[in-house]
Amino acid sequence: MAVIAGACSSGKENAKTTTEKPAPAVKTVTVENHTFHETVSSSGMLTSKSEIKLAFKTGGMIRKSYVSEGQYVKAGQLLAELDLSEIDAQVNQARIGYEKAKRDHDRAEKLYREEAATLTVLNDAKSGLEIATQTLEAVQFNQKLSRIYAPVSGRILMKLAEQGELIGPFAPVFILGTGEQAYVVNAGLTDRDIVKVALGDRAEVTLDAYPGETFEGRVTQIAQMITPATGTYAVEVEMAPNGKRLISGFVARMSVHTQKSASTLAIPVEALVNAQGNQADVYLYSGGKALKRQVSIGKVYDTYVAVSSGLQAGDIVITTGSGFVSDGDPVTINKP
Repeated sequence: MAVIAGACSSGKENAKTTTEKPAPAVKTVTVENHTFHETVSSSGMLTSKSEIKLAFKTGGMIRKSYVSEGQYVKAGQLLAELDLSEIDAQVNQARIGYEKAKRDHDRAEKLYREEAATLTVLNDAKSGLEIATQTLEAVQFNQKLSRIYAPVSGRILMKLAEQGELIGPFAPVFILGTGEQAYVVNAGLTDRDIVKVALGDRAEVTLDAYPGETFEGRVTQIAQMITPATGTYAVEVEMAPNGKRLISGFVARMSVHTQKSASTLAIPVEALVNAQGNQADVYLYSGGKALKRQVSIGKVYDTYVAVSSGLQAGDIVITTGSGFVSDGDPVTINKP
């Protein structure tokens, strides 16, 4: 009987040992203060920094367009011109007026020398000549700007008007790219975000055209007044193409890493369990066990979350594996 009882007791101990759950392996991190730089995000449009909009100073009908979209042009090359019939007539009219004013001035000056005319007559003739001179120069200037010449060598990125179209003054006809490998993202920020951004702040830009690719940039311009149409403040971020083929009009998303920083206790987001609002649970590692602790959380910084109460510097919290343990469970640390 004693032998049988001993055998039964040994069997129960073996059964208990085999049914005990092994301590799960977890990863931990020590709670400490972190300094985080605030990030401001927005979306905008990619444009080439070297784009030049070319237009006529006067309005009229486009008589001839000499280039096509995508064509390379040289500095000084004629790109387009208006029908100059009206402009030429204005120039001829102004020249005739100038010649008459010049004759009147010369006659008045001769008469004044001969004491046959008063000083007032001579001064009136001088004024008439000056007015005629300025009028002629103005219409000649308009005549010159009724033709579009390439200010620099480059490529026609876009052609906005065609031959035979009626176009108004200063309306862009061509967009010329000078070939410089510099692109900018123009985006709008709210008043709450614009005060955080400074010139030179580092930025990261992503493009829908290149998923997974990140482009480095810098803030180069910050508007000092609101854009009425959007109710936001314009910010320009210059970025490098990273050897990629970029085209104006690409949709871009940017994240500006501002100089505004905050120092706070923080833990990895993956350490949180049962997070709801500004409350969450974490598991501390102490004496080989997982101990549940409720904490108050604040702002999320990328993969970290600020902790306002419930933890102190030096505490050890479970990160990987926190969702698979219960309060008081034995755990082992999975060392890398």
